[in-house]
Amino acid sequence: MAEKYVIGIDLGTTSAKCAVYDLDGRTCAEAQREMQIDYPHPGEAEQNAEDFYTYSCDLIRECLSQGRISGMDIAALGIDSQMGGIMTIDQDYNPVTRYDTPLDSRSGRQNTWMHENFGDLIMEKCGSISTFGNKILYWKEREEWKRIYKFIQPSAFAAGRLAGLSGDDAYMDETFICFSGFADLQRSAWSEELCSLMDVAVEKLPRICRSTDVIGEISARGAEDTGLPEGIPIAAGCGDQSAGFTGAGIVYPGQMVDVSGTACILGICSGSYAYDKTHRTLACMKAPVDSNYHLISVVLGGRTHKWFAESFFPGKENIYPELDAKASEIPPGSGGLVSINYLQGRFFPPEPEIRGCFIGHTWAHTPYYFYRAILESIAYDHYCTREIALELVPEINTREITAIGSGVKSDLWMQIKADVLQQKYQSLTRSDCATLGAAIIAARGAGLIPEGENLSDRFVSSDKIITPVPENKKKYEKYIKIYRDLFPVLKNTYKELSGREDEK
Repeated sequence: MAEKYVIGIDLGTTSAKCAVYDLDGRTCAEAQREMQIDYPHPGEAEQNAEDFYTYSCDLIRECLSQGRISGMDIAALGIDSQMGGIMTIDQDYNPVTRYDTPLDSRSGRQNTWMHENFGDLIMEKCGSISTFGNKILYWKEREEWKRIYKFIQPSAFAAGRLAGLSGDDAYMDETFICFSGFADLQRSAWSEELCSLMDVAVEKLPRICRSTDVIGEISARGAEDTGLPEGIPIAAGCGDQSAGFTGAGIVYPGQMVDVSGTACILGICSGSYAYDKTHRTLACMKAPVDSNYHLISVVLGGRTHKWFAESFFPGKENIYPELDAKASEIPPGSGGLVSINYLQGRFFPPEPEIRGCFIGHTWAHTPYYFYRAILESIAYDHYCTREIALELVPEINTREITAIGSGVKSDLWMQIKADVLQQKYQSLTRSDCATLGAAIIAARGAGLIPEGENLSDRFVSSDKIITPVPENKKKYEKYIKIYRDLFPVLKNTYKELSGREDEK
């Protein structure tokens, strides 16, 4: 009998990836392509929605060719995608608008309105503030609204196209709905109350399903575009962070994960539903497998890394090892320099007017001090996140922190975070876990991995452990407080600088 394989596709913010795995999680082929993000005007960031399908098809073909794998041996397929934005389709499953990415802040006015008026109820029902409900309200005010049949996510668009779905079959899996502003997360349903209060027709929202649900099979068109045979089951898939957590084995209460990519995330697995009504800093997401939840915070810190490198070291390839080497010579606290890395708004809490900040610099501070301050800023944010999580779920034993994403290549950054949080950091033998997570979810949906099997034991192995330096705890305490206090101190200044008060 031929060996069976599973395909996992990750449609991230800056890159699309595809990998073929065997049923023990071994990588048999993988391919990647950079995603194009357009910035038409300040505060705007969008992507061509069709790219999510065409890139998926191209990458599948490349993997099959590279691994010399017959499409007949593919047993299931799963797709994940970025979580904070939204796209639209007509009744024939064709895009109406471009994908409104998480980096886009043009719906800031709608964001402020919905959270100022209904923020507590949104947190209670959804488990999170909204990151794309405000985008839905933005489109509601425009002519395109009449042509929009459903609002969906890129993973559902690519999977739906492969399966030949119509607009009536459009779906959104459970991991996304916490960011909608219109859901009842515990019931896995759209909230009639929230939709009514904000005058959004429930009919514009797709059906909700579990991540492991099979939403269809490879259609004739999907087969032609990918080289796969018709009939292969396609799982609903999930958000990219949820897929990454699954691939890293963060599926049991008490486990913590640090994702260092375009989005920098600290997540904690919880066995119960909890929402951060007081701080609005943590989002509560439904886990894609089993019945747990993930509490997370989000900082778009990886994008800040790229901005810093491109702006201050233009034309220099692979600059990060040099930056790390120089920054490692600088003591904790970056010589009194503190950074805020929210260069285009804050998701949690919803403060779209927040921008970047460096404070405390002198003529003695070289660019390497600024770089270290950027690294420390994310660690300070994670410290604040963990404190709030422990307020919400005090019984959690947070153990060590599993680090995934491109940031694990930096031992310096891992050490800084271990020192600030005073917890061990472990990296895995694989740093990018999203495609594996998407494949695991597809395999579970197709019945290839039984319910209740220990996913961590089967798919996860540790690579290295970073141990915190105890004497650095005291050194960082002052800067954690300064970082935390900067947000309320600068709140009015940020509003004036953003110009939002002048918007009509």
